[in-house]
Amino acid sequence: MDKLFSCKRWLIISPHADDAELGLGGSIARATEAGIEVHIAVVVLKGENHLRDQCYVSASQRHQELAAAMETAGAQYSVLNYVREGETFDLASSSQSVCISQLDKLIDEIQPELIMMPVPSFHQEHQWVYQCCVAATRPTKPGNPLRLIAAYEYPPAGWGNSSSWDSSRGAIYINISRHLTAKISMLEQHQSQMSAADNALISINGVEKLASFRGLEAGYDYAEMIYLMRGRID
Repeated sequence: MDKLFSCKRWLIISPHADDAELGLGGSIARATEAGIEVHIAVVVLKGENHLRDQCYVSASQRHQELAAAMETAGAQYSVLNYVREGETFDLASSSQSVCISQLDKLIDEIQPELIMMPVPSFHQEHQWVYQCCVAATRPTKPGNPLRLIAAYEYPPAGWGNSSSWDSSRGAIYINISRHLTAKISMLEQHQSQMSAADNALISINGVEKLASFRGLEAGYDYAEMIYLMRGRID
């Protein structure tokens, strides 16, 4: 799918501060290396309690980690909903129409040729963001340069709604054999999010295993998998 890297402006919708890198870090590294303008839109950034470690990670720490990861990636980013300490905000129960309007505005400003959205996994906020992305990429906008729309997976996507998104749904494998190290460098910036436990999904080890498995399926050392949702051939 060489057309993917002929798109000169990418917009990746990331529900949280690390999802784009978890799912597409190698592809992002390939794109920026090729001179492609990559913009990552984080839908919500807030402080949260980690059930895994029973500790609180502040919004400011998440933001610092995001900024460091984006600098490592060579990508631009924006945060649609930044929740400051002391404020409460639940994305999945908030207004989808507001988020769709935010995405509409961002698409109009960036004029991307490629949009990537998250698959609707078991995570309620990923499902919510996916629905907003589908609405924001509705095929009723004349004159825009959008050529491809795809959905990307992330390590826990094998359970829940996205588990039915198998390779028969137009899966595309992206060779990241030369860019896995760059992907790991991005994820290492998200220190508060990467687990050190054995066989943890959200971990450097989990990312490497998934990339190896997708590479095995495609005949590469390492790969990322996306699903083509809509494309245009001029």
